[in-house]
Amino acid sequence: MKTVKVINPAAGQGKAVNEISKDELYYVSKSVGDIEKYVYNTLLNEPETHFIICGGDGSINEAVNGIMRAGACDSAVLSAVASGTGNDFLKYDGKQPEPVKCDLMKYNDRYYLNILNIGFDCTVVERTEILKKKPLISGSFAYICGVLETVTGDYGLDMIIEIEGENGEKETFADNYMLCVAANGQYYGGGFKPAPLADISDGLCDVILVKKVPRTRIPSIIGMYKKGKHIDEETKDIIPKFRDVMIYRKAKKLSVTGMKSICADGEIERCEDVKIEVVPGAINFMF
Repeated sequence: MKTVKVINPAAGQGKAVNEISKDELYYVSKSVGDIEKYVYNTLLNEPETHFIICGGDGSINEAVNGIMRAGACDSAVLSAVASGTGNDFLKYDGKQPEPVKCDLMKYNDRYYLNILNIGFDCTVVERTEILKKKPLISGSFAYICGVLETVTGDYGLDMIIEIEGENGEKETFADNYMLCVAANGQYYGGGFKPAPLADISDGLCDVILVKKVPRTRIPSIIGMYKKGKHIDEETKDIIPKFRDVMIYRKAKKLSVTGMKSICADGEIERCEDVKIEVVPGAINFMF
């Protein structure tokens, strides 16, 4: 199997480019979307290729979509080196030494590997991208600053979320929500753990909804939410303290309406409604 290192030159402040070995095959991306194009074109000719992504969650996302577009989900292998801003998917707690048949989430006509979020978190990501361009602010610190800025602004969206569970049961939730998270992985935002029970190979999406709460209550929620302590691992439910404002479900499919944008694997997209479904065991991922 051919192995090629695919490098986002912006990742790690250019460190990955400087560490290129003469003995390895590599490709340095030229612009946003270029990794997806390169992976897609490579697989059309060499479907059995192992791509090592040197970049963040956004770079991995591009590679995932390139693999799916090429129809090489059974033959290609994907892995990554932590060199981006968040690298949250690589923090997954259930790592294995061999390639894992990893689920993907299909949303509208694209795919994501880690987490799609709407509402408060989406606004945080938008503000984090602005803050990262300022001196001395980067990585998880930029995300925390983005959270603080968002808390002081307007938040809360009138959303309708329709969920289809593991056994086909359907539920509809309509309220003013701070955020909606549809997770395959466990982490996002440089170390926040919204979905501590998420399993990348269970064929299900972990959905977390948080209703709008007063600003005075946000700090206590964020503290537990960051550590993944808002969900009890034994009862597999929201802890009693937050059951009045949080909902947790495992889903095969869901749809969400009432927003202006979504954030899939850290990338912002303008969107007023989204449909998400699990594609079980879609790609081979090696941690």
